Amino acid sequence: MINPEQNRPNLELEVAYSLCFEKLMYKFFGRIDKLISFFLILSSMTAIGSIGGLVNGTFSGIFLAVITAIQIIYTPSAKTQAAKDNYCLYCKLYKKMGSMSDEEIANHLADSTKYDTDEIGLLSHPARLSALAMMGMTPDRHYPEERKLTLSEYLAALFAGELPEYHLST
Repeated sequence: MINPEQNRPNLELEVAYSLCFEKLMYKFFGRIDKLISFFLILSSMTAIGSIGGLVNGTFSGIFLAVITAIQIIYTPSAKTQAAKDNYCLYCKLYKKMGSMSDEEIANHLADSTKYDTDEIGLLSHPARLSALAMMGMTPDRHYPEERKLTLSEYLAALFAGELPEYHLST
């Protein structure tokens, strides 16, 4: 049984939002993982340089330990893969949604949301704007205008490489 508030447009928007959000998450975590790997390589080089007395060995050792701890604790590579798998599930659902009933979409959505990536608040509004643009729900089509991205949301979306295509009036 579907929730009365879950009419067809709301279900489609929720699928599009989840698709956009998971795409943002896998790109965001993938870039964090690459950035950490870069810092680990850089730190290793400075640690080797400290043997020759070029760089303070204590500083480079602490930096290396902190970066390694971040990679072990937050496991961005595992989160990247999980978010990419979820993105693929939502992509399949989005593509076959036109031939499904509302109840089928709601059931697939309920099953899929069990595995969603933990939300990073800075990426939720950019994902919403992307989903609205994807569904054609923009102010130029007489839908209510959404708020603009904050600077931190803009920078997070820019880091992920996925700025929304939703255009706000100036």
